[in-house]
Amino acid sequence: MFNQTFVSLYFLSNKLSVIQLDSKKKKVQKYASLDLPQGLIKGGVVDDKLALANILKGAWSKIHLKEKTAGIILPEFSTFTKMLTIPKLQLSELDEAVRWQAQEYLPSPLTEMIMDWKIVNNKDKEYEILIVAIDKKTLFDYVEAVEKADLFPLAVVIPSLCLSRLTSSDNKENCLIIYKNYGESIIILAQGDKIFGTSVLRNQDVKSVVATAVKMISHYKEFNADKVFIGGTETDETLQRELQKIINKEISFLKPKISGLSDTQLQEYLIPISMQLKDLSEPSDPFTINLLPNLLVEKYKKARLKLQIWSLTLTVTLFVWISFLITLGAYLLMVQQVSDLKDSKTRGGSLMVERQEAIKDVKYINEFAEKILKIKKITTPPQKVLNDINGAKPAGITISIYKLDLDIGKIDLGGVAATRADLLQFKDNLETNPNVGSVIIPISSFESEVNQEFKLSFDFLPITENIPAKK
Repeated sequence: MFNQTFVSLYFLSNKLSVIQLDSKKKKVQKYASLDLPQGLIKGGVVDDKLALANILKGAWSKIHLKEKTAGIILPEFSTFTKMLTIPKLQLSELDEAVRWQAQEYLPSPLTEMIMDWKIVNNKDKEYEILIVAIDKKTLFDYVEAVEKADLFPLAVVIPSLCLSRLTSSDNKENCLIIYKNYGESIIILAQGDKIFGTSVLRNQDVKSVVATAVKMISHYKEFNADKVFIGGTETDETLQRELQKIINKEISFLKPKISGLSDTQLQEYLIPISMQLKDLSEPSDPFTINLLPNLLVEKYKKARLKLQIWSLTLTVTLFVWISFLITLGAYLLMVQQVSDLKDSKTRGGSLMVERQEAIKDVKYINEFAEKILKIKKITTPPQKVLNDINGAKPAGITISIYKLDLDIGKIDLGGVAATRADLLQFKDNLETNPNVGSVIIPISSFESEVNQEFKLSFDFLPITENIPAKK
């Protein structure tokens, strides 16, 4: 898990919704809804990546966003979803089996598409798998536009996943979800994380939307709507009345418990809000969907980390230089005062006292400057620590948590090891580095053979050896 705040971007053919919640996922911090030029996104496909990037930059400037990490929600119309049943296999073998079976249903060869999957039901002898796929070029055009806006995309999902999440993730009842907003209607048949089917209608009247929902329920014979949820700014009493005529069930509005928006705005931003309610997840997680390929995730995570390190280094450098300039200014002032005293015609006892005071001040300044230079000499830049960590990291190790206490040399890491052997290899590589002290790994980090979440810590010796001993 990435465990960080981020901004949700929901793309439609004529709209872009931007929203960010606070770190507790309880209140809206920033939000905006922007009209997109006609033809910029056609049939769910980006026509002009540079123009879209400029619009994103404008949105960041308009609502004063500082967070650069983004989660992308693609138009439902541009994606493909399917439920599969796979015999129980080892997780390491499951991905190949899912891709092999999915190829029978995908509209294009798997080499031309990006696909991710998650386990939505664990039965005695089989898994129920939800797959989501999208044309590779379509996905990369959105991601490239976000990247050109100087942002770091770390996850890509679809509206149906967001909306079904709002019906409660542990819900085992069959739910019919109808979302009408921005002239588009999304109809979803779901049971918790299981999505049986979706349909997208544009500029259709209420009767057409209800008729389509009824056809979908009839098509999926194993599906019988236990609950009905509606949402979006274009849902009204007419939709409720028409649904009630045909589906004799209680109709509820999708309404997350989020403050900072009016009821109408809450309905407008339902989909990007839902994405905010869950931390971003790695594409390799078998229980989540993230259409962004692993290689791109690693690329943007490293780019974001480099930006953070650069900012930290710049702050430290500015501190050192400001301290040095203040010291230099004070020194020059003291020298000038001493010079003025030497040229003074007053030779009395008071002159001697003032001269001694000036010499004392100059000596103090010199000692202070020498301390600053010593501090600068023993300061260890964060990049040195990170280079040693990356140099020791095997291919099977993914690090998602860095905690560097450069004052005492305490380093804490967290992430996922593909195998137990990879974790042991990572530990051995670190301990062979003369800069690294003993590596401590909790026993709990070795409980699983594969995909094991781990934590480890060690002392960075170039820092700890320069810490003065307590008297």
